[in-house]
Amino acid sequence: MKHLIVIILVLFTVSACSQTSNLIQLAPKSLNEMPVKRNVPYSFFTGSVITPIQNKLPVLEVMSWYDEDTILFLQEGNEMFSLHTHDLFSGETSVFFKEDGWILDVSANADYSLFAVQYLSVDARAHLKIVNDLGEIVWTIKDYGDEYTIYWNPYDKQTFVMVAYLPDWKFETYTGNVEQKTITDMGLSHSYFQWISESKVGYLKWEELEPNYQAPLYEIDIESGETKRWKDAVIAFMSFPDGLSLSVTVDSIYDLYSVYRFYDEQQLYRKIEMPILNTYSEQWWIPYYSYDDNNGIFYYLRPKYSGDYFSYEDGYELIAYNVQDDSEEKLISLEKHVPISISPTGSSILIGERFEYVYDLQEGTLVQMWIE
Repeated sequence: MKHLIVIILVLFTVSACSQTSNLIQLAPKSLNEMPVKRNVPYSFFTGSVITPIQNKLPVLEVMSWYDEDTILFLQEGNEMFSLHTHDLFSGETSVFFKEDGWILDVSANADYSLFAVQYLSVDARAHLKIVNDLGEIVWTIKDYGDEYTIYWNPYDKQTFVMVAYLPDWKFETYTGNVEQKTITDMGLSHSYFQWISESKVGYLKWEELEPNYQAPLYEIDIESGETKRWKDAVIAFMSFPDGLSLSVTVDSIYDLYSVYRFYDEQQLYRKIEMPILNTYSEQWWIPYYSYDDNNGIFYYLRPKYSGDYFSYEDGYELIAYNVQDDSEEKLISLEKHVPISISPTGSSILIGERFEYVYDLQEGTLVQMWIE
């Protein structure tokens, strides 16, 4: 259900992945058969203080972080989809938001004070509701498209770029302001944006009639409309709330490594090399990643060597790259290439196609969040 931001075959904007099977082991069968007192903590068996979800209804997926210690997960019951908060340490669960219809996506702004909840109503109409951290609806957006992607502005928590997808693969782009409740047409024919300042976004200008795996990188001032070309021949571009940004380039399609360049306020700061999994197409493989802007750590899944994407089966290493220190640490090995998402202040990582696991960075343990 996760739409767009997080891509993982990231054949730049398309996501496809499967579950990891390198999981924390449950207690051995002999222990499971022993009588256990009710007050024995879950941490006794896992080595982690993280508590799984215990709700009776099946969990469809974890949608987002709610705060540092709490996740938002999705359930279906009585013909209604509902979002619930779950405190990882106390185990407390409560209803956050529910709606008649199908909740498709949840996107939080930079400080987790607002959440864009996208859902399909019972009459099959796409709606976007902006709710606050109490689950209260503060703005309803509808009749712009059949589906939406939201790019929150990390420098202004009330604004965002919205891509509204129309029939026949068309789309329109807008800027939105929650406080003023205004939607403004951007007039751009591009669907992927990254904020690089309070009023500027960066985007790759792809040529529809000339498919390629790279494109020039542009920036546009959404207030003045002024556009400027920033870089040539870029495969992918990401930006982060602390002013850091990242571009992916390669000198030749025959290279074994892509170059990941980090920029501090658009000045080259660091660079690392990434093994290439070749797709033999214009669609370039980008690993799943997540950035901890509080500690300046870039988390990503790295294949063990370069090769063919479709035949590679040797697993991925979860790497913590400290951009400031230019150092890295291997955290854990995963069998599959799956999404990851760091918590707001960097203590835990959601992992999995449905974020069904939490990796406790302090304890170094991987905890399954529910049993199906």
